[in-house]
Amino acid sequence: MVYLFSKIVKCKRYYYLGENKSINGQSRRISETYLGSADNLKRFLESDSSPKEVESLSYGLPVALLNLSEEMGFVKIIDSNCPKRNQGLSVGEHILIDLINRIDEQQSHNKLGKWFSKTILRKMFKVKDSYLSSQNYWNHWQYLNEERIESIQKELLPNLIKNVDLSQIFYDPTNFSTYIEDKHKDNPKAMKRHAVNMAKYGKPKSGIKGLRQINLALLVTKDFGMPLWHKTYEGNINDVTFFKSFINSLMDKIEIFAKQCKNITIIFDKGNNSPKNIERAGRYLHFYVLGSLAPSQYEDLLKIPLSKFDIEYKNSEEYLSRAYALKKEVFGKSCKIVITYNEKTAYNQKNRTERALTKALTYLENAKEKLNGSQWTDRDKILIRIATNISRFYATKLVKWQLFKKGKNFVLNFEENKEELSIARDSYGKNILFTDNDSLSNKEIIKSYSDKDVVERSIRQLKNKHIISYTPQYCWTDESSRAHAFTCVMALLFCSLLKKKVAENKIDLSREEIINNLAGIRQSHILMPKSNKIHTSIEKMNPSQKSLYSLLNLKKYES
Repeated sequence: MVYLFSKIVKCKRYYYLGENKSINGQSRRISETYLGSADNLKRFLESDSSPKEVESLSYGLPVALLNLSEEMGFVKIIDSNCPKRNQGLSVGEHILIDLINRIDEQQSHNKLGKWFSKTILRKMFKVKDSYLSSQNYWNHWQYLNEERIESIQKELLPNLIKNVDLSQIFYDPTNFSTYIEDKHKDNPKAMKRHAVNMAKYGKPKSGIKGLRQINLALLVTKDFGMPLWHKTYEGNINDVTFFKSFINSLMDKIEIFAKQCKNITIIFDKGNNSPKNIERAGRYLHFYVLGSLAPSQYEDLLKIPLSKFDIEYKNSEEYLSRAYALKKEVFGKSCKIVITYNEKTAYNQKNRTERALTKALTYLENAKEKLNGSQWTDRDKILIRIATNISRFYATKLVKWQLFKKGKNFVLNFEENKEELSIARDSYGKNILFTDNDSLSNKEIIKSYSDKDVVERSIRQLKNKHIISYTPQYCWTDESSRAHAFTCVMALLFCSLLKKKVAENKIDLSREEIINNLAGIRQSHILMPKSNKIHTSIEKMNPSQKSLYSLLNLKKYES
């Protein structure tokens, strides 16, 4: 119970706030707070006691990410590989602030200081907002060359793979479009810092043509899609060619993997297939491989009748599907082969092919009628026009056509490509999986390959416009492009570690829900009118935020 009482000292009355508590059945005063004389109380009550200023700072997400950084020694590992003189922030601190921004509220480096001033980070890193400028970042990114990024990833690896299932890891390359133009490639003094060699024209996975691109290879865990390794490389190198470089990059990390797991299966898609790649993965990495085969190269397997598909399983959409298993030598190895069949996929592929074929044949029929008209007299233009439209219908392999001259006129002959159509029709709904890991059952092979979506989700997270947002990248050199990619992948790593920690403590929240809830935990700074003291207080939290606040030890930086 709290109550007001007074004391008379030297003939003057002074007031106190007391609090009593029952102890052994008797009421005892446990505390008293001095309030002052009656005149002091009157003046206080008559004065304006409302706060002079109130400021709200981003608190929950920055603190959660700072804690993760300390746990894995993130800043120390970067700084040990990228030493600089003791002036301003270290390279590791620059990268940490940048990746927190990419998760919290990604801004260009021109606006980074303004964001920084509205977060609790300004209390931890004693620098002015103006210090976090674009030029300062470019100056620090020069320390992150290709060799140092590789070394940093190697040192981070032992901490990342503790208590992580490494029996299956997933590899996938992707690419990101850039706005680097030909003029940016001019480097008259041949300065290494200004080299622009990675940005090349290639086949964009985004579908945006006409832009230079940079490729990124990613290796992630099955659980939580945690990135273990990444590498940027030239945008015109295809997947199967780069796989050799991927193997070389992992060779010095094999002992680290082996300490955690002896039998590792690496899972990838058919774009990386080649006999040499499969052989090198086994010889140098000691990994099992699991992937899929190009249907056009295994027509004999496609012709196996569906009546022999005796394995039943539920696919990722929980539909009942069928499969057929056998042993066969592929890429010079004896492998288990599982051919899956999905009736819904077969139906969709059939409709898509038939539509494409119909459009192509209809177009060719119309082109034949227009031939030799006013707009159809230039042979080269006719060839380009027909080829472009057939490609637009995704029917390049489905039809055969030939343009030739007979007398003064052009003649167009065309027909269905029966051989390609036969292969396509045999392959409807089928996927040919292979592995040299004999310990996996048929259903485990199917499930493992379907889990490949984990690396595709990680890539989608990198491309998420609201969290991380790899693109658009405003980098014009190889050096800054690598540093930008490193920052984004490290941001993905921190997101994955957050999800892992929350999931292991039985809190059912998606990655986006975790980030949004943490971003909603804010700290108020209240400036009182007379004392000019700043009082801090965590703003009201919802139940999910309270759980995360306790789990992630966010009280650490509250005072």
